Amino acid sequence: MTAKRKQRRNPLRRSHRVKSKNVLPQSLRHNFSWTLFGNVVLQLCMWGIISSYNKLGSSEAAGLYTAGLMIMQPLFHFTDFNLRQVFVTDVANRWEFRDYLAHRLIWSSFAVLFGTGLALFVFPGNWLVIAINFVMGLAIAGQSLSELFHALFQKHERFDTISHSLVLRGLLCLAGVCAVYYTTQNVLLSLIAMMVLRFLTVIVYDFPMACRLLGYKSLFRLPKILTPRFSRSTLTAITWLGLPLAINMGVLSLTPQIPRFWLEKQEGLAALGQFASIAMLMSVGLMTLNSLGVAMSQRFAKAYATGHRHEFVRLTAILIGSAFGMGCVALLVIPICGGWILTIAYTSEYAPLTRLFWLITFGATFGFVGNAFGYPITAARRFRIQPVICLIQATVTMAGCAMLVPQYNMTGAAWAVAVANFIHACLFALVWLAAYKNMPKVLTG
Repeated sequence: MTAKRKQRRNPLRRSHRVKSKNVLPQSLRHNFSWTLFGNVVLQLCMWGIISSYNKLGSSEAAGLYTAGLMIMQPLFHFTDFNLRQVFVTDVANRWEFRDYLAHRLIWSSFAVLFGTGLALFVFPGNWLVIAINFVMGLAIAGQSLSELFHALFQKHERFDTISHSLVLRGLLCLAGVCAVYYTTQNVLLSLIAMMVLRFLTVIVYDFPMACRLLGYKSLFRLPKILTPRFSRSTLTAITWLGLPLAINMGVLSLTPQIPRFWLEKQEGLAALGQFASIAMLMSVGLMTLNSLGVAMSQRFAKAYATGHRHEFVRLTAILIGSAFGMGCVALLVIPICGGWILTIAYTSEYAPLTRLFWLITFGATFGFVGNAFGYPITAARRFRIQPVICLIQATVTMAGCAMLVPQYNMTGAAWAVAVANFIHACLFALVWLAAYKNMPKVLTG
């Protein structure tokens, strides 16, 4: 009786089942279209930022920007604990949104402070790079907070709202960074502008839309649902549940940074900027794939939980086919007009690097496939095995860079990533097969 009353008074859990005109589930095509649009625009804006550093400055400026990402990006992927996936696939609504919000605020603060301290160790005496890491950490913290609100929108299948937020954030950051860097030629100041604009997006769009979605009209009184609740037991439980995913995402994000660390130490900021700039072009394909994967996440979870094998296989085939197809198309196009693409995207300095462009795309194709397998595996709640596989991938990447980068420079780094991505994709495929064989029987009635 008491439990029923508590559940009846829980506004967030009740809000997850609202069937108003604002939260009607949309079709997969509708969700994918909005997610794709928002993510592609955002990724184009992020590419535009690194392109502006190349075009308005030099590859060294792009290297400084990348140096800020090398530490903070993997660290935040760990401290985010992949709460978006945990929250969205929590069909029983075990915890409230405000619990996840408190968790995100605590761990994001830790990430900024710890990442800055780590930068002091990795870049001793280079105060510019250390300051860039601190500001980049704050900027990613704003993005991380926005992503948690996106999880709430996704729970209500409002992918159009997510798309609007992504587009707003991307365009504001691109305009702000380009304007500040053009007038000052200062990477640090341009990143400060990006940090401010990311938090501004949360304040002026994400939070008001969350209030509207949950039925709160007043923005001047903070809704209880959106007020962080710092419960030690709840935060500990969320941490333990998301820890395997945190390790998985952290290592997965660290792996592409490993060759960049090697290149920065061996060749300097210019080579780092060139390699990172070319690799950034792969992000458009990855974002397209992630858009489809995010749109399918709840359907994967429902298909697996109810034992619908045919639907689970069908969704997986769509995702894997899309991933492999994108990579193959890119591999056919690059030998024909790769130099032209690099010149248009950046400068003529990149035109001779067509072969490197092809090798990075070759490795990224296996990365796309491995990433695609991650969505059905996560929906099947296969959390613990993922960090082990990603650690294997990181170890292979580290060993490959140690053997190849000193002799072959950027080409060696590309080959090391390709081999590691291939192993990662194969191991994830085996986990998917094991999950498929252990699917529950079809639930009826």
